[in-house]
Amino acid sequence: MTTNVAECINSCLKFARQLPMMTLAEFIRNMLQKWFHDRHAAARSMRHQLTDAAHLVILKRVEKCNYMTVNPVDWNIFSVKLKGNQWTVNLHLKTCTCNKFQMDHFPCSHALAAARERNLDYTSLCADYYKRETLIDAYSVPIMPVGHPSSWVVPSDIASRVVLNPKSKRQSGRPMEGRHASSSERTTTQSCRRCGQSGHNSRRCSNPPMVNEGPSISVPDEYGRKCSICHSIGHNKQTCPEKDSTVE
Repeated sequence: MTTNVAECINSCLKFARQLPMMTLAEFIRNMLQKWFHDRHAAARSMRHQLTDAAHLVILKRVEKCNYMTVNPVDWNIFSVKLKGNQWTVNLHLKTCTCNKFQMDHFPCSHALAAARERNLDYTSLCADYYKRETLIDAYSVPIMPVGHPSSWVVPSDIASRVVLNPKSKRQSGRPMEGRHASSSERTTTQSCRRCGQSGHNSRRCSNPPMVNEGPSISVPDEYGRKCSICHSIGHNKQTCPEKDSTVE
């Protein structure tokens, strides 16, 4: 649950990991350059003080306020009731007894009902990281291109260094493209519902049907898979040994 960002980046670099190191670094830089530009342009095109995602949540919660009864206690504290339930909202401390307001730093439906009773702008109850200006500032610094290597200014002490390849021996076989599954992940194996064995499905099964244990009757041979060429049980015409000797 704490590696979602890393998993998203890994999925984007699934095919780029096969590239050389310098090409991979340039691929990542170019990808981040496009991401920052697109998200900065999308943030500047938003028409509300909050981000579009936060504004939609506010609209859904405002609809619930029409069915709530608000009783003011003082200028900042309100008692909100709905279908026998009651919550206490403090607009000054930005808290609610439902705990959503103080946990998310985002007004719940009870806080919005109290804010409407006081004619208070709901954007003042939201944290800064839900606002449009904060999203614009997050992507305001562009990812600049590095240019051609001939235009790079490399210090002389760095340019004079000789870096050799590491002394390593490549393992036999093709390199692994996927990632290692963690201990908490479950791996599923394919099993045939015809014979019950793993490693194939019922379409490619050439084994006899599975017989249930108990008083049930075994499956007769005439219900097994037969070859249309030699009419034998246990294979089909694709794997029939008499296929080549058959004259059409």
